[in-house]
Amino acid sequence: MENEKPVKLVLPEVKDPILIEGYPGIGLVGHIAANFLAKELGMEMIGYVESPFIPPMALILEGKPNPPLRFYGKDNIIVAVADVYVPPTLVNEIASELVNYLSEMKAKKVICMGGIGIGFFKEPLEVWGVGSSEDLNRELGDNGVKILQYGSIMGMSGKLLWEASRKGLNAYALMGETFGDRPDPRAAANVLEVVKKLTDLDFSTEPLLQEARMIEEQLRKMHEQMELARQRAEKQYEDIYL
Repeated sequence: MENEKPVKLVLPEVKDPILIEGYPGIGLVGHIAANFLAKELGMEMIGYVESPFIPPMALILEGKPNPPLRFYGKDNIIVAVADVYVPPTLVNEIASELVNYLSEMKAKKVICMGGIGIGFFKEPLEVWGVGSSEDLNRELGDNGVKILQYGSIMGMSGKLLWEASRKGLNAYALMGETFGDRPDPRAAANVLEVVKKLTDLDFSTEPLLQEARMIEEQLRKMHEQMELARQRAEKQYEDIYL
């Protein structure tokens, strides 16, 4: 038991895979994008992560129990999804095991998805990214991605990017601009548009954009109601003291 690894990946052999990772993070951008992609491509769950350090739970999806950290697959595409917060120590272990697997399977690409917080309103919202080599950075730039020159990438995306680059794998981190104060399907759609270009996958992000428009309309109405309430409060104050 002392030599037992803290993490075990239960994954079948997938030759020349393309891994797309979307663990929870700012704006839940990667999480939303990964779950949408798995559903939109009709992918099946093909594996999961086992560890005594994962919260003891089952996630119920469409009436069936599922592990909180799992892999979806179709052809040579693998999508990594997490529905719980993963502590840093466990992130390190999962990333190490996953990159060992990807190296053994001779992975074509490793694509990490997440969000990058901005503190102001702007249009359009852009996608930032960085690759594991200068050639990959040029590829990202050619596809409209702004290259991150300085900064840090936290969590699974950052660790996977580093470990994959150490193994000589073609790895990318894509981060959609987001306010980060709410789940952001628009930022997820922006990231997925770049994923389409990097992988030649065929899917539409319109459902995500529709969801984004609904959320934005709800927020607009909330702001209008708050402004009306503020104006009424000011008017009452004036009526009392004038």
